[in-house]
Order: sequence, then structure tokens, then C-alpha cells
Amino acid sequence: MEYIGKRISIKRTDGQVSIVILSTSDKVKKRILFIWFILWSLCGIIVLTQYFLIQDPDTKVAVIVWLGFWGYFEYKSFRALMWRFYGMEKIRIKDRKLSYKKDVAGKGKVKVYELDFIKDFSVVEKKDDSFFENLNSSYWVIAGEKLTFDYYGKEIKLGIQLDEADAKALHKLIKNKI
Repeated sequence: MEYIGKRISIKRTDGQVSIVILSTSDKVKKRILFIWFILWSLCGIIVLTQYFLIQDPDTKVAVIVWLGFWGYFEYKSFRALMWRFYGMEKIRIKDRKLSYKKDVAGKGKVKVYELDFIKDFSVVEKKDDSFFENLNSSYWVIAGEKLTFDYYGKEIKLGIQLDEADAKALHKLIKNKI
């Protein structure tokens, strides 16, 4: 077993390379995200219970709009929480195919790409500090992939929130297999 940084493990067997990228290694941030999720859930439950006591129709509409906003971010934060606690990316290169899976607690869809049709495999260049660059690197967001390639004209991304050194080392490893 080989390792790249704290999050990436590599296992080589006969004609196969398996790579596992853990979602995170920071336990303090996991706890903070969990506490934030619990508090956000409690806020929504409190507002929902108060909805039934409101008499004014305009206020009821405002509360429904707020609950829609709350529900959307409840879902997004739950997904981020599950990803941080149980998520990993699995990459396997075998028989001239690259398979990729975002695994959350054993669930996820495997996507298979033929190596012959993978083009322009590269590390995503960091743009100057833009709003979306900072948002995608936030802990509560499942985004910020650092590796990309073209497959039949479609951009495929992997390596969620890897630091630059790990992304370059992983790029070199996969590039040698392609």
C-alpha cells in the first residue's frame, strides 16, 4: 500500500491500480459541521412549529418561503455531512478502463471510462481568488475537483478538494497508466 498525503491510498496488484481518496482527515471540522447541522435542523423545526400559530396570511407565505430555503440547505448540508463522515472517491484502472465512484457509505454509481478515449488529462489550474473558487473549496460544499479530463467531449472531474501537491502526484500516477 502506498500513500500520497493524508487522504490518498494506492494499491497495486497484477494489472490493476486501485486508488482511494478519503473525503477529509480533519476531525475538528467534522464536529463543527455536525453541530452546525443539528442547530440548523432545530431552527427549521422551531419555525415549522410556529407556522401553525400564525394568523396573518402574508406572514404565512413568508414563512413558507423561508421553509423552502431552509429545506434546500437542510438537504445540501445533510449530503455534505454524509460525505464528510462516510464519503470517499474510488478510482480503479484495469483492463484499459478507468472506473470512478463517489462512494458514500457503500452507495454510489460506478462510472467507467475507456482509457483510449480519455483526452487532455490535467490538473485544474487554480484561478485567482474568485468567489466561486473560494466557495468550491469550502468545507461544507462537495465540489472543488482538482483533476479533469475530456471524454467524448464531456469534461469529467475527480479529486474533490485535494491540495495542489497531492493533485499533482495523483495526476502523475494516473497519467502514467493512461
